[in-house]
Amino acid sequence: MPEGFRQTVRRGCSLKKNIILNGGVVEYDLQLKNVKRINLRVHRDGRVYVSANRYVPQEHIDDFLTKNADFILENMERCRRMREAGDGMSMGRDRSYEDGDTIYIDGEAWKVRVVAGKKEGIEAVGHVLLTVQKDPADGARRKRMMDKYLTQRCRAGIEAICLRVYPAFERLGVDWPQIRIRSMVSRWGSCQPRGNVLTFARQLVEVPETCREYVVMHEFAHFIHPDHSARFHNFMTEMMPDWKERQKLLNSRTWVYGNGENRVLPCRVPMLYRRQL
Repeated sequence: MPEGFRQTVRRGCSLKKNIILNGGVVEYDLQLKNVKRINLRVHRDGRVYVSANRYVPQEHIDDFLTKNADFILENMERCRRMREAGDGMSMGRDRSYEDGDTIYIDGEAWKVRVVAGKKEGIEAVGHVLLTVQKDPADGARRKRMMDKYLTQRCRAGIEAICLRVYPAFERLGVDWPQIRIRSMVSRWGSCQPRGNVLTFARQLVEVPETCREYVVMHEFAHFIHPDHSARFHNFMTEMMPDWKERQKLLNSRTWVYGNGENRVLPCRVPMLYRRQL
């Protein structure tokens, strides 16, 4: 391709771009990579990502996005409604916890209630997380408290499942791994076989137990097959015959979109929505 078409930005850099789609301005991140196609992703938090080769003219990228305007806007709207319904993965790492907000624990809706008190803390009362603060107006302090509470609750649940799953992998020569919990917005977990580390999304505290069991089994299975090959999937079927049903439940997010005013269309692609040229 002629040199004149070359994007004058170093490969791998991310650029903030804007485009008019159906009369509205949409911001997206453009990453120039060594790829053959233009790739489009709409993450659960509503962010739009585009990757393309640096030799692709900007007008070709704009034309691709314009042709996929309905796809982009529909999924951005779906993500917006998921956030309004209280979906933690869609709300991202910067979510706040205000009085009356809905959050999900074990696949069930809970309400956040914030009250003033001398002894700060969070207590589960029925399906209410009673949050006591010296200064209820301090949202930053409340976010730190809630993030810590949900992380601890998630860790307890994940470690209990790991203890149940591990004996089968111990017989296969797998050492007990280091378990990490952190906020993630694009995946439920990851496995580092060489470092013997399993990392799980704190947002797993929101999902039903059967879904957490699937994610834990999935990540442990990567110690045996560190890929997503047919051998990996066959191994998953041996270890957890109903893993596909559990995966489908996890990706459906039925506990979030539910019924009534918060109804959101179910997600068809795990974690993000994709398009390619």
